[in-house]
Amino acid sequence: MHCPKSKMDMLRCNQLLDVAEDLIDQNGVVSFRFAQIAKEAQCSNHTLYKFFRSKEDVLVCLFLRNCTSNHMPVFLKENGDLTPMEKAALPALFSLAAVKRSPTFNTLRVVSINSMFWQMASDEKVSLLKNRVNLFWSRLELHIREAQKHGALTADEMKLKEFTQAVYFFLAGILSSYESKLMDDKYLGDKSSVFCRHLAEIFNRYEWNEIATEGKFRTLSDRIFDFLDRSYDKNRNCEHCHKFDGFSECESLPNI
Repeated sequence: MHCPKSKMDMLRCNQLLDVAEDLIDQNGVVSFRFAQIAKEAQCSNHTLYKFFRSKEDVLVCLFLRNCTSNHMPVFLKENGDLTPMEKAALPALFSLAAVKRSPTFNTLRVVSINSMFWQMASDEKVSLLKNRVNLFWSRLELHIREAQKHGALTADEMKLKEFTQAVYFFLAGILSSYESKLMDDKYLGDKSSVFCRHLAEIFNRYEWNEIATEGKFRTLSDRIFDFLDRSYDKNRNCEHCHKFDGFSECESLPNI
């Protein structure tokens, strides 16, 4: 299914996605039905199928318009004073802020990247999803390489790759662990503190020109929260999401 191109279609698509997100908040991802969207939006099934082939298409689109890769370029434009270390930590800390701000986004993140799920979406949605996930990895790798280039980080090619993988795998594991809600709080502790402390420990395994600390990352996390409070909702739409279509490498992104 192709994404809307006209402003009118984008407006209608956003309305349908808003309804779908409300249904997920109320009933959960598993329980809400595709047909409910048309009913709650007071539109015909024909209109719904104009934009989405299935429930899977809807969930992919909800993930796409909420994902952090859409918002980090705007944050970076507004915060040009970040150090190389802060930029390298940005993708991880942005993800923490996004899932704390919107538990529904964390659910969408877990469901959408499950191969048993996304393989059931339409071909175009699968392509968009793959590109957006790779765009996140590209953002993480880009800032780590920039840190090396500017002398803030000493690392060879293997270390750069290992560092990128370490942050990404840590991120996937810790967010899923807290999302599951299966483990007692005594084993996990405060999410923000634990997250920033472990992220700093990962950074300090590598040769930076400064020491990573929980405090530094908490300060940056606070800035991200403030930004999301101001800018998240106004950029959480089809029009902004569409700017990233077809891109899987940060270096190729237009000025957003």
